[in-house]
Amino acid sequence: MKLYSTLTGLLLLSSAPLLAQQAPASLQALDETYGYRGARFESDTSAFRDLALAETAGQTRYYRRKSEPKTLGEGEVADVTYGFYQGKLSVILIKAQGIKNSRAMLAALQQKAGTGTRSSAFAQRYAWNGKKVHMSYDENAMSNDAIVVLTCKKLKEKEMKQALKNQPTTKAAPIGS
Repeated sequence: MKLYSTLTGLLLLSSAPLLAQQAPASLQALDETYGYRGARFESDTSAFRDLALAETAGQTRYYRRKSEPKTLGEGEVADVTYGFYQGKLSVILIKAQGIKNSRAMLAALQQKAGTGTRSSAFAQRYAWNGKKVHMSYDENAMSNDAIVVLTCKKLKEKEMKQALKNQPTTKAAPIGS
């Protein structure tokens, strides 16, 4: 019996580093999906054949897919927009209208990515922070409309660095002038 206990203990100790190195399954699934419905982050706009330009903001162009399915889980999606920073998919915005659709969308996200971190007990705001992807859910308390933002961390960091580099610097006037 003592030998069995010793072997079991050694087996558990040897597997502990493996268990500690693995990301939680839910966040790992978020990172492995690396996008939404087959649209993978860092993909070039040329990889999509059914995009319609919705708007442009700086170096990011936002598109909608003409053949976008309008359901997520048990709910209806009002809009899905894909943002391409310098021609690469960097952000995905998913909108739902009304409490039924918003909560159905939240349930589908939680089933895929885990419960997430809730910022306040009084607000329907959740965040999932994977190694490669950040996802947030924000529900309006009045209308119960919700928006989900999926962000590629690598491209967001690149965008932020570029924005800082392009930010105008102010020169201090010489003393006594």
